[in-house]
Amino acid sequence: QFSVGEDITKSADPANGSIQLLYAEDTNLIIFQEDKVSRALIDKDAIYSAEGNTAITSTPLVIGQIIAYTGEYGISQDPFSFAVYGNRKYFTDKKRGVVLRLSSGAGGGNGITEISSYGMHDFFRDELALLADTDSIRGAWDIHTKNYVISIQTNSTNKTLSFDEDVLGWTSFLTFNPSFMTSLGANFYSFTPEMVNESATVSYP
Repeated sequence: QFSVGEDITKSADPANGSIQLLYAEDTNLIIFQEDKVSRALIDKDAIYSAEGNTAITSTPLVIGQIIAYTGEYGISQDPFSFAVYGNRKYFTDKKRGVVLRLSSGAGGGNGITEISSYGMHDFFRDELALLADTDSIRGAWDIHTKNYVISIQTNSTNKTLSFDEDVLGWTSFLTFNPSFMTSLGANFYSFTPEMVNESATVSYP
């Protein structure tokens, strides 16, 4: 319950585009805008000393100060490219032609890394630049192989490939073109448009 007298809202900078995705992690709220990724404390706030040190304090604020991660990156308008495993979040920034990993941990973590630069910079730059507004990017974490899987889908072509953290590289082009992917237990499942349509069809006598 919230009192009408409490200020429970926080404004993200509209210059960074619309908010495409919110992800809650422990006591942080991660905010994915089109052109920026930021974080805000939940039910806490940060107090900075003159030396620049940070102390976390409890506060009646629902959302604390919004702090942007370093780097001019966002999620563009592709929230379905997002996947998470442990303290790592994966997503694409179509506007800048890159695939990104956000690592978070104690003290703010490692920040944003451009994983498309691991041998595939030119590929993703060219492929993402060709996408129209009606095209889509699907991402998921494959719990079975421990890979980030991304599928770039257009009206004419579909390209699905996987990123392996163990070798820090893009190891495989895959043959399936899913409309939806998810991990459940120790298994990874993908669904084609035909499967999704069939499961959503209900017949009446």
